[in-house]
Amino acid sequence: MEKTISALVAGSTAATHMLFKLTGIPFLQEGSVFHLPGMSIQVAKECSGIRSSLGLLITGILAGHLFLRTGWKKLVLVLFVYPITVVKNGIRIVTLSSLAVYVDERFITQSFLHRSGGFLFYIPALVLLGVVLWWLRKSEPAT
Repeated sequence: MEKTISALVAGSTAATHMLFKLTGIPFLQEGSVFHLPGMSIQVAKECSGIRSSLGLLITGILAGHLFLRTGWKKLVLVLFVYPITVVKNGIRIVTLSSLAVYVDERFITQSFLHRSGGFLFYIPALVLLGVVLWWLRKSEPAT
């Protein structure tokens, strides 16, 4: 489990870096720590998204089993869980960090959005997995 969490932290860190660059928010990165105006944040193990990635993985396996016929398409659907998870994590980290820097630091330290708001970011990830499923299913021959 430790290797999976480390891979999710590394991917989430890379996604966060890319998203900070795209948004133009000034930052300095040292490993998994981002120094922002007035604060620093770390992409910690708790930010890995392990619980939501397990949920997406289980959903992907079930959806693949129910809606796809070929084994390689089922595998492709399951493999999409990792990039979807790290992009979702990056969006969550950048959103919370931006709110903390530009609105109120409590968005990182005390907010519902930080502690329990993961489901708000999980829903679009689930929709994206659904789009991948639809795309894979569309390419299968009709029975």
